[in-house]
Amino acid sequence: MDSCDLGYVYRTELPDGRVLKLPYRIAIKQAAYPNACIFHDEEPIPAAAGSHLCPMCADGLNKSVADIAECWSDLEDAMLPSGRAASSEPVSGTGDLYPPLPINPEVADVRARALSIIRTIIGQLILDLPDRRLPADQSAGLLASWIVNWHSGYLVTHPSAGHVRAVCTELAAVAWDVRGVIYRSRPVEVKIQSDHCHQLVPGPDKTKVPCRGEVVAIQTSDGKKVVRCSVDITHRVPADQWFYTHANRRPGRAASALKKKYMKARN
Repeated sequence: MDSCDLGYVYRTELPDGRVLKLPYRIAIKQAAYPNACIFHDEEPIPAAAGSHLCPMCADGLNKSVADIAECWSDLEDAMLPSGRAASSEPVSGTGDLYPPLPINPEVADVRARALSIIRTIIGQLILDLPDRRLPADQSAGLLASWIVNWHSGYLVTHPSAGHVRAVCTELAAVAWDVRGVIYRSRPVEVKIQSDHCHQLVPGPDKTKVPCRGEVVAIQTSDGKKVVRCSVDITHRVPADQWFYTHANRRPGRAASALKKKYMKARN
């Protein structure tokens, strides 16, 4: 089975049947590239010069890495069902931390796979080209951008066809799942016009003052609807409860307000 992880040396078979193990800089000069793209066996398509891939597959490889780079921050946000990280700041006047929110296991799995393939590519690149300097920020999203901007040629011209095939296959699968899980996990936020959070919070002189947050209605990836404060994530109630209470404050508006529990996603 093809592997993304090769180690440092590459096997090169000589005409007399002997096999040499060569470092990357020599192996790349000795590499025999095919006439046809390695992903089009049934209907051969010419490979680009000095590459195992046709231009279309090479673009697909680069797009997969670029998608991981572009989606990384959204992927991390989607780790939490609400789409936002819980704050580690203490709740005013209590010393307690905001309650942690559960991790979305589907997103966590996709993130781990994306992180693994990017680290594998970077690890192999550094073994092959030890003089390359990694960026100071080594988050997976930035490293993926670094690959796209500076080392896309390294991937498509790699001397090992098996490595190229494995990397392309895994990247395409991971990038597909990254895009899909973000699309499904991104919460829908609907700002509720002309309303503010009704919670009271400790003021500068320890008296209770109205919270300065605005009310935001959120539909999470699991379909739940909640109404919460835009400032303090602990100021939240189920959407049905909020709309019912809100309607009672404004006589004559109960019917229209309760209909909002079926709120539709708006951009």
